[in-house]
Amino acid sequence: MMRLVLFAAFIAILALAIVVLLGTMRDVAPSQGRKDTAMIPARMRRITYVLLVLLLFGVTTGLLGAA
Repeated sequence: MMRLVLFAAFIAILALAIVVLLGTMRDVAPSQGRKDTAMIPARMRRITYVLLVLLLFGVTTGLLGAA
């Protein structure tokens, strides 16, 4: 069970590193007046991402889901 938790944590850290890397690449790249064309605001996307990670850890640890 502990291996599963460690694996989930590794995947979450890896995903976070990729997101940070892509964000850095986007900030460094020259912008040409791009607009945020997303359907939902950036703050709401961030909140839903954090809730998704919490759900992942809850299901992985057994706190959420089937008993």
